[in-house]
Amino acid sequence: MYRIVASDMDETFLNYDAAIPEANLEAVHKMRQLGVHFVIATGRPYFSIIKDLEALGLAGNPDEFAITINGALVKACDGTVVASYPLDPSIVGRLIDFAVDRDLCLHLYGSEATYVWNMNPDEWDFLNGRMEVVELTLDQIRALDCPIYKVLVENEDTQALHDIRDQAFAQMPDLASKVETVFSSDRYVEFNTAGVSKGAGLKDVADRLGVPMQDTIAVGDAVNDLAMLQAAGAGCVVANVSGLLRPLLPQDTYYLHSNCAEGCMPEVLNDLIIPSMDK
Repeated sequence: MYRIVASDMDETFLNYDAAIPEANLEAVHKMRQLGVHFVIATGRPYFSIIKDLEALGLAGNPDEFAITINGALVKACDGTVVASYPLDPSIVGRLIDFAVDRDLCLHLYGSEATYVWNMNPDEWDFLNGRMEVVELTLDQIRALDCPIYKVLVENEDTQALHDIRDQAFAQMPDLASKVETVFSSDRYVEFNTAGVSKGAGLKDVADRLGVPMQDTIAVGDAVNDLAMLQAAGAGCVVANVSGLLRPLLPQDTYYLHSNCAEGCMPEVLNDLIIPSMDK
């Protein structure tokens, strides 16, 4: 029987207005009644999903978990740290220099805040209602002394994002072995510590709960979900799956008919979880 469902947030579990569809709330409630753990797996920081954990009835529960910042920071839903994988400060500094040299919009993810520099109007619009950020000057960005778990840069041209990643590796050849890079929301290239992924985060949670990976389900829509989709016993994508992710998907990926606006969790419950109860 499937005992864990790990779901991406934006463009998967949340609708296009960054709200939880009622169908998803009801389906998760039914999953939990069946003894299934529902785990948010997001590129966002923990503090930005607390209201969603509250809506799901998970907030404050030490036996439920959230995979945040692409798996760089895994927490119990009472805020207890389960796993923590910050970037090396020297890598953070080099990525800041790289972004500044190219005049790129920059985000740095700490455990208590997300710091941004060189924001543009489209990026402010995109973040509105999704996540609070702290805008800093370049001097303030360089002076940060807290652990940084993720660095990302923004560009709405997906080809430009690939070029940015390739340029970073060309300029800093050792970087490829020290970071994981993923793309998300068709607007970000993200840098985490090597080995960090939502898939590794799912294993951290499954090990904590004593659940075999074959008894887990992962649901996503973007390239930063790929490792989780590959690691889970069943990998599912919503109907609005990113065109960047689609050609990378394993052959056994389960393609849901529902999109993020409609709510995909009833389909996960009825097509995967309930049938698995007899196995």
